[in-house]
Amino acid sequence: MMEAVEAFLAKIKDQGHVLPLIHQADLQINLRCEGQTMQLMIKNGSTMILQNSEALQTKHEINGSPNAMKQLLDGTQRLRVLEQQGQLKVSAPLRTTLLLESVFFLTKAQNRERTKIKAV
Repeated sequence: MMEAVEAFLAKIKDQGHVLPLIHQADLQINLRCEGQTMQLMIKNGSTMILQNSEALQTKHEINGSPNAMKQLLDGTQRLRVLEQQGQLKVSAPLRTTLLLESVFFLTKAQNRERTKIKAV
């Protein structure tokens, strides 16, 4: 899971369109996967991860399998879809869940070969 988290943190810094979503956010959420816990902290437009011993108690949590957590962090599947499929369990208010879903999904790796729009 650590590789997926590190890739997510690197991608979010390159995705300028996501920054307005987290500009004024103050959120801590535990990510749990197979006994490993990491805390995602989003505060004032920056993101960071604290690992097991550093993770503080928080009332928000996402718990799931390694495959589901990778899909979430890669942005290849939406948070609520994974939750509805029973692959993830989310303990957070709907507003927080929607914010996290947006951040994870919008941070996914973009196709480098974008179609260029030509001026008419």
